[in-house]
Amino acid sequence: MALKTLKKDNTVSPFSAFENRFRKVMCNPTKRYFLLDLNHEQLEALYKGISPVIETSIFAEMEHVMTAIRTSCDAAIDRECENTELMSYMGNDKNFKRFITHVVTNYQSLQEQRINILMVHNKAYQRLEDSLFGEVFVSENGFQKSYQLHNELILAFHNGYHDLLFEGNVLDTDEKVEGKVIEPVIQRYDLRIRETLEGGENG
Repeated sequence: MALKTLKKDNTVSPFSAFENRFRKVMCNPTKRYFLLDLNHEQLEALYKGISPVIETSIFAEMEHVMTAIRTSCDAAIDRECENTELMSYMGNDKNFKRFITHVVTNYQSLQEQRINILMVHNKAYQRLEDSLFGEVFVSENGFQKSYQLHNELILAFHNGYHDLLFEGNVLDTDEKVEGKVIEPVIQRYDLRIRETLEGGENG
């Protein structure tokens, strides 16, 4: 049954307000390079997905919800679409369900930028960075290799964060971001650095 857009007293319903704001934010070519022009049924599915986790009301949380949708859309474009057009991607039922999952977990999670703050205070990250840019590693592999691995490390943090959101994991505390995102990546890269120093990698 379709969600009603108007109440009997002609005030705007929560879904209608959501739909109107979504169109202004995600379908405006002056604000978005990639437009997310979802049909009515898709918008209903998105609204029904996000509604249960909104503690107050859609009216109070509208901009927070729109931020989650916008950043989830960007994550889908960057990590999921590859050579597929955005709307073709969203037209696939499995993909669209993954997108809704990301929006819902994204809305409930700490913002992605929190990774950048947590990593620099993480002792394991500090040790890894010291090894990566230390005299031994740089003298044997060159600064360019250190710089490349460091960039890959940072990207791996952010990719891991979004992978977890797409899978339905809520990262709503510093402990979860460190334990599920930062530390597993550091362990992988610590091993790569040690293998490189031991001649386990070529170049």
